[in-house]
Amino acid sequence: MRQYIIAIGLAVFSLSAAAQTNPNPDEPCGIFAPNAFTPNGDFTNDEFRVLVSSACDPVDFHLSVYDRYRRMVFESIETTKAWDGKYNGRMVKDGVYIWHLVANYLDPDGINATRLEDKGSVTLYR
Repeated sequence: MRQYIIAIGLAVFSLSAAAQTNPNPDEPCGIFAPNAFTPNGDFTNDEFRVLVSSACDPVDFHLSVYDRYRRMVFESIETTKAWDGKYNGRMVKDGVYIWHLVANYLDPDGINATRLEDKGSVTLYR
């Protein structure tokens, strides 16, 4: 006689946002990147974007998002452009995606540029 065990589980997800704090008060540029978004068309958290502090104005900006296979699914050189959860016009699967940001902004003297680089992960839920 064979016995089978069937396990049924319930997973509860909560959405929250993580913010990168700026540990160096002499450097005016900090960033905010949510750790989850829900591109389900309800007009709440439908897009992912990395926000650069209003205290700085990047002279160049490059944000890229990758899936677990290291395929780039989103790229932007505009601070106002956001990822809507699509790749080549089709919705991607729920899961964890890696983002990478490189930006350069002018120091208060207006002459020298400082590089801002960071990376993290974002979870896409529907």
